[in-house]
Amino acid sequence: MRGLLRHYRMPGGRVRLRHEIFFVRHGETDWNAERRYQGHADTPLNDKGRAQAARNGAALKQVLERMKGVSFVTSPLARASQTLEIMREAMGLPRRRYAIDDRLIEIDLGAWNGRTHDEIAAEDPGVHERREAEKWDFVVPGGESYAAAARRVRDFLVTIDRPAVIVGHGASGRILRGYLLGLKPKQVPHLDSPQDVVFRISRGREVAL
Repeated sequence: MRGLLRHYRMPGGRVRLRHEIFFVRHGETDWNAERRYQGHADTPLNDKGRAQAARNGAALKQVLERMKGVSFVTSPLARASQTLEIMREAMGLPRRRYAIDDRLIEIDLGAWNGRTHDEIAAEDPGVHERREAEKWDFVVPGGESYAAAARRVRDFLVTIDRPAVIVGHGASGRILRGYLLGLKPKQVPHLDSPQDVVFRISRGREVAL
């Protein structure tokens, strides 16, 4: 029974917060456009990514003007911190007043970092299909799985004690949203993760701004 439960419940169980969360994935980078895996690589935003960040800041501005005590937190990677700085500027806030939390870093993609989707498929035909079939537990050589990254993401979430704007990544961001939405592990890796949307999450429900 215990072995079965790990497939149906997030590690540590759902996280229920009293405060609203606004989650934003970082804006586009050249590596995103090239379908090049980034993982822990520290890549900057491109022009489209900067425009996406400004758009997301504008979307948040009116919402947050009516809220007090909101915290701002980002992954340590440049593409995330740059996104948050541009967002804050669009909101009329000082660019650099925010917290950095290492637990929000993207999933480590090990040997895939810096390589394109097509390069990996040519070297190991069918690997992307195998990963999609068991994406929660799949471990890239030298990297980590969604399941492994989930523990640090949950450790971060349970520290939140006020409304928060969080800027992160595709995979680790799906995990964060999965905890707050009460999803099953198998659902989490397949969440849509656009870069021009703010996800407003409250009481287990998510709205795109």
